[in-house]
Amino acid sequence: MICCLGPRGSYSEKAAVTFSKAINDSEIQFEDSIYNVFKAVETNPEFFGVVPSENSIGGSVSITQDLLLEFPVKILGEVDISINHCLLGYDIKKVTEVLAHPQALAQCGHYITKNNWNITPVDSNAKAAKIVSEEKDEKLAAICGVENAEIYGLNVLDEYIQDFKNNTTRFFLICNKNKNFKTDLKPKKASIVVELNKNMPGAFYEVLGVFKYRNVNLTRIESRPSKKEIGNYVFYIDYEYYDDNSALLRDLRIWALNVIELGNYFVL
Repeated sequence: MICCLGPRGSYSEKAAVTFSKAINDSEIQFEDSIYNVFKAVETNPEFFGVVPSENSIGGSVSITQDLLLEFPVKILGEVDISINHCLLGYDIKKVTEVLAHPQALAQCGHYITKNNWNITPVDSNAKAAKIVSEEKDEKLAAICGVENAEIYGLNVLDEYIQDFKNNTTRFFLICNKNKNFKTDLKPKKASIVVELNKNMPGAFYEVLGVFKYRNVNLTRIESRPSKKEIGNYVFYIDYEYYDDNSALLRDLRIWALNVIELGNYFVL
């Protein structure tokens, strides 16, 4: 079973379908929030989950970053899904309010502002289409994928409405840490979270030096509040998988207060 943010027609479903071919599991279960995807994976150790990690326009999905630390899960895989936002509804001349996930609203900010529309954030873009379909109010429109027009009986009012053409969302495939999953796909990336000792000047410089010394290529660095105290941060680091990863982690722990492994994973 693969759990993802629903309802039917979400971009998460597209990612889940892509992952299903890699793990030979085609059954998809829709959840009404990213939190509930994590909860399903925690509660059912045999389940997989698909969650958005970052977007090329809107940046990282902060709730996913935080929940990766809160739940006993690990990352198994990664895939990039091209995002082409459309405006779905009944009559574009009568639209006064648009519904979508907060990330989609941000990605189409210029378009929304130009039309002077009100916005209503919802849990997913597919849910926005479902609401517009159920309300049957010509003043409402949804930002979502074009396939939702057929699913929910809506008209395509406009296409490619995101502010930038190159709109891509990266999704993670996750599972319970206790799940013994095996695949022929070799790991290409790894993700960790590093907490530094704030009383050690230059600690982050030394952490980066470990990657430099071992000639490991970093693909992303991002800081997030540690939630312990204001001004205290942890660093999410993605890097190309290193064959002697245990030695790399050992060296990092010399300079870091804590190093948490999120997973070594394949990339589709």
